[in-house]
Amino acid sequence: MQEKTIRGVAWADLAVTLPFALPFIAEAVIALIYVLDRWLGFGTPAILFEMGPLAMMFVHIMGVLGVVWALARLRIPSPFLARTDALARLAVAGLIVYAMMEGATPVLWLFVVTEIGGSAVQFAVLRGK
Repeated sequence: MQEKTIRGVAWADLAVTLPFALPFIAEAVIALIYVLDRWLGFGTPAILFEMGPLAMMFVHIMGVLGVVWALARLRIPSPFLARTDALARLAVAGLIVYAMMEGATPVLWLFVVTEIGGSAVQFAVLRGK
């Protein structure tokens, strides 16, 4: 059960981070986030800063690191990697909340929920290990 859960969270991460690693697809995903923002009536300005080549480079680096981290947990679904991932998810959730406090779209709450959820699931299966 433990390895299956660790791999399940890793597969979900792979599905979410892979699009950010790929040029053009990452831009489409970011645009989709702002479409959801408008559809939900938040009206957050789409461009708080220029999403030029430098910003997109960081988006792609984040995507590549997410893919590599997910692949590592798929290959070696160890309690250590799962615990590390669970802790990192809490840090990422905090950073996303900080971004929203600075004016990023509230659509990002979806990512906060998935980060905290992934952390909770892994901590639950690791309890006592």
